Order: sequence, then structure tokens, then C-alpha cells
Amino acid sequence: MRRQGIASQLLARVCQDAAEDGFDFVEAYPDKEVTAKSEDFAGYAAMYEKFGFTVFHETKQKLVMRKPLK
Repeated sequence: MRRQGIASQLLARVCQDAAEDGFDFVEAYPDKEVTAKSEDFAGYAAMYEKFGFTVFHETKQKLVMRKPLK
């Protein structure tokens, strides 16, 4: 079901709900390299960038992407 816009719709709703609930930011933790064996697939970094997330921190395998809501 990848690349059909479902995750984008969910992400937009999460950001909207978090903003309405008074959160300062939301974070996402996509893998730096997505492979067929990614067991905990968290989406593509490009999807988060499209919604205004930027890289806040990097670990060995993951990106910490953050979007300010205020």
C-alpha cells in the first residue's frame, strides 16, 4: 500500500490534532536507509520534509525529524 497517500493523510491529521492539543512540536524517526528488511518502517524522510519536518538530530541508523507547531 506504499505511495498511495495514506501515510500523508495520517501525518497531516496527527500534526493537526497535536497542534489543537497544544503540543509545541511533533517528531518522527525514519531510517536513514530504507531497505526491504526494515521491520519498523516509519515512512520516508521525504514525506516528512514535505510536511515541514527538518532533521533535528541523527543517530547511526535513524533521523530524528521535528516539526514545530507553534
